[in-house]
Amino acid sequence: MTEKLKHQKMVDMIALGMSVVLCLFHMFSASYGTWTSYVLAAVHWGFIGSYIVLRKPTKLKYIGPVYDAVIIMLTIYTCYHQVAMQERLVTQAGLYTTEDIIVAVIAVLLVLEVGRRAVGKILPLIGVAFLLYCYFGNMVPGLMKTTRFTVNRIAIFIYTSSDGIFGQTLYVSAKYIFLFILFGSILELTGAGAFFVDLAFAFVGKARGGPAQAAVYSSMLMGTINGSGAANVVTTGTFTIPLMKKIGIRPSTAGAIEAVASSGGQIMPPVMGAVAFLMAEMTGIDYAKIALAALVPAILYYMTLSLSVYLIARRDNIAAGNPEDIKKPREVLKEGWLFIVPLLVLVALIISGMSVQLSAFYSIIVTLIVGFIKNRRNMTVGNILGACENSVKSIAPVAAACILAGIIMGSMSLTGFGLKISSLIEMISGGNLLFALLLSMAASLLLGMGLPTSAAYMVLAVLVAPVLLNLGVSKMAAHLFLLYFGAISTITPPVALSVFAASGISGAGVWETGWDALKLASTGFIIPFIFAFDNSLLLMGNPGMIVIAVVTAVIGCMILSVAVSGWLVHNLNVGTRLLLLVAGVCMIISNPLWINAAGLALAVIVILTVLRAKQKNTKTEGVC
Repeated sequence: MTEKLKHQKMVDMIALGMSVVLCLFHMFSASYGTWTSYVLAAVHWGFIGSYIVLRKPTKLKYIGPVYDAVIIMLTIYTCYHQVAMQERLVTQAGLYTTEDIIVAVIAVLLVLEVGRRAVGKILPLIGVAFLLYCYFGNMVPGLMKTTRFTVNRIAIFIYTSSDGIFGQTLYVSAKYIFLFILFGSILELTGAGAFFVDLAFAFVGKARGGPAQAAVYSSMLMGTINGSGAANVVTTGTFTIPLMKKIGIRPSTAGAIEAVASSGGQIMPPVMGAVAFLMAEMTGIDYAKIALAALVPAILYYMTLSLSVYLIARRDNIAAGNPEDIKKPREVLKEGWLFIVPLLVLVALIISGMSVQLSAFYSIIVTLIVGFIKNRRNMTVGNILGACENSVKSIAPVAAACILAGIIMGSMSLTGFGLKISSLIEMISGGNLLFALLLSMAASLLLGMGLPTSAAYMVLAVLVAPVLLNLGVSKMAAHLFLLYFGAISTITPPVALSVFAASGISGAGVWETGWDALKLASTGFIIPFIFAFDNSLLLMGNPGMIVIAVVTAVIGCMILSVAVSGWLVHNLNVGTRLLLLVAGVCMIISNPLWINAAGLALAVIVILTVLRAKQKNTKTEGVC
């Protein structure tokens, strides 16, 4: 065995060992642990930061291994110092030693470097920009001017503050997100992923474009647990995308369907990719209320996608699935109903009032039991350990993004940047809510580029949410608005992680896939604006108005599906599709009712015109 192979084997063993220890730590913390937020966050990053360096080593020749070893040791020490210092600061608040300052500076630099390896250059560069603003902000003219902060002050604040690197953002990753990623990894190991695909095929496989419909619903089921649209594309897309291509769906469309379905899982209750728990932490709103409010918009999102897929299949003359090749739903459920039990246990425990962490802990235990019952051959020690490492591998970019977000949030808190940018957006929008929402959407898509949804949402919640709240948007609607566009940013070019993953599997161009994805996700761009103006779609307010809003929105989404697919009884021209798009949007707008009436009237006129044209063409062909 060569030295290189020996070295790689040793790295693999260390990475696996660290992953297992971290999983056990989080399981213990969820069930019995009484750690403070700083301890939990520090241990979390100590392991994950070290794992990132191990798995993404520097390319420097000769000194590379030594350089990486130094980074790992310094990362572990800065985390240890954070824990040790917190106990001292309880009695000596505000008194920092020279060692504290040096460690704080090193910690910030390490976060930038390790974060770069995990999530790329974009977010670290944003972090550097905010650090520079802290230092040079006193030279900025006008509204954005700050007092001058020293390097010591900046580093200590970001290192110790609850808004800093070991603060709220990383704590949420440690407290909530990791457990659900571990839950998803073990659930996948049990064979539940294949069951969800089979179940989706059983219910919708016989419809036009059966594999595409199965992709929509299986990706939805896995995506709500997974927490990462891109990761879910890789998990389910490797199976569904080739099947879609096989039945005649264009590669770009197949990739787009998978990307849109996987990303949408993060807005689908009950789990919402663990972001629902993050939102509950950030807003103080009960998780159950968040899940209920998000239900109707998520259903509308997937209804539009599913109907669009059906109409595309009709447009492209794609046949329905062969009934002989598809199992009956009863058969699939009979064989694999146990795979649903962990999800039911999770929801039931959370609704009963049990803490999210403890609910996740018991759900993981139940999942392991189900795995041994249903798929004992796969539940080997090696595979379980592998699932632990897969969890750490999946959480690594999320945790890195969260701790980098701590630099941004700490800088904003220190300088008051959040309040200043809120004032700036209000000033630019002139107090116009629609304009402010458009600016917020643009900011969400921009800041969400290349970031996991959880990290994107955290930054947006601090930076943009206050603007919307000041303009009269309810707290629930404001935060769901930002969550939606944080999720959709994964399918919005130029940096669209879910699209990148899907196009890699489908073989289609990134831009072509991205354009198809934008069309299929049209509802996701429209509905947040609707519930920002009127909370009826969030099941808040007058019951009568809620019913009207839901019914009109369903009709509107059906019309949008026709516009997106470009097919009704035949291919539709651009003008007709634009008219139907306008009609669909008018139907989704819940207030005032005259807009619904206008949208319905327009849709009826356009559809009747299309049907008459089809009838005329049929008669003409008959005469000929």
